[in-house]
Amino acid sequence: MNKILFVINPISGDKDKTDLINQIDEWAEGLDISIEKWETTGKDDDQKLKDCIEKLKPQTVVAVGGDGTVMLCAKVVKGTEIALGLLPAGSANGMATELEIPQDVKEALALVLKGNTIQADMLLFNDADYGLHISDVGLNAGLVKEFEEGERRGFLGYAKGVTNQLMNLEQFQATIKLDDKTVIEDCHMVAFANARRYGTGAVLNTIGKLDDGLFEIYVLRELSVAGLAAQFFDHVDESASYCQVYQTSQVKIKLNRPQTFQIDGELMGEIDEVNVKIEAGCLRLII
Repeated sequence: MNKILFVINPISGDKDKTDLINQIDEWAEGLDISIEKWETTGKDDDQKLKDCIEKLKPQTVVAVGGDGTVMLCAKVVKGTEIALGLLPAGSANGMATELEIPQDVKEALALVLKGNTIQADMLLFNDADYGLHISDVGLNAGLVKEFEEGERRGFLGYAKGVTNQLMNLEQFQATIKLDDKTVIEDCHMVAFANARRYGTGAVLNTIGKLDDGLFEIYVLRELSVAGLAAQFFDHVDESASYCQVYQTSQVKIKLNRPQTFQIDGELMGEIDEVNVKIEAGCLRLII
C-alpha cells in the first residue's frame, strides 16, 4: 500500500489549515493508500522530519505550505527514492507556480497520485545551503528583507518595501566566474535560477529546466520599467541591454560591497562572495 506523509506548516500564509487537513482526509477515504500527517514547529524541523520519515518509511512526501516548507522537505528527501509532491498553502508558492501545481486542493491532491516525476536538480551554495527554486543578491533580496522586517503585510507592506528599495537603489559590481569565462557586471541584482519564474509570475529566463544539470544566472543591469513589466507577461528580450542571462553548472561571484542574500525566500544575511554549483538529478519531484 502506498504510504504518503503530508508535512504541514500550520502557520504558512497566515491561514488556518483545519479545512485543508479535512480535505486531505476526505480525499484519502476510499483510496488504496495510507496517509500520515506531521506538522512543523520551527525548531529542529530538519532532524525531526528525518526521524519521522525513517520511522514511517513513506513512498511520497507532500509539502503543505509555501516555499520554505518545500525546501525543508526537499533537503530531507534529496538523494532518496521518495517522491516529493506540493500542496500550495503559503504566502509564497514560487515552486508550485513554476510546476503549474493547481491552487485547487482537489486538483493538487490528484497530482500526488497521478502526476509525472522528474529527477530535479538542486543548487548548493557555499557547500552549505541548498536551493531549489530561485535565489538572489541585491534588489529582490532587499525586498524580501523589507517585507520580513516590516510591520505591514500584504500589498501595502510589499508596496512600502518597493518604495524603500527604489529610493536607495544603487548599482554594485559583480565579478562572475563561470565554467568557461569571467565577466564583470555593474548591476542591481544577480539571481541564481533553477527555474524560470518567481512566484509572482515574473519570468527570468526562457531556457531554464529543473532537470537539465544547469542553472541560469540572471543579471539585472539597469532598472527598466517596460522590460520588467514585460517579464510578467512571459517575455524576456534576450537582446535587451538592461539584463543578461548566463547558463552554467557552477559559478563563483565576488561583489565589490556586501548585498542582501536570499535562498528560496529565506534571508541569509549580507554577503560579498558566493559559490554556487549544481547537484544534478538529486530530487524525485512530482510535476
